[in-house]
Amino acid sequence: MTQVFSPYQMQILDSIANVHSDKELCDIRDLIAEYFSNKALDEMDQLCKDGKLSTPVIQSWSKEHLRTAYI
Repeated sequence: MTQVFSPYQMQILDSIANVHSDKELCDIRDLIAEYFSNKALDEMDQLCKDGKLSTPVIQSWSKEHLRTAYI
């Protein structure tokens, strides 16, 4: 089976080709996680600005019970 990477994935692989320690790998993973976390926060901010999302709606999510009951 041949695995095909997109040009974007190849660029990331090339960028991390010289990682030589667990610490470096962990730092890179933290940076990537922070990047996607910031993107999610930016999108939520935009939804709030557009009136599609509000603090009461977000707070109501904490009270939801969406688990499937298994009997």
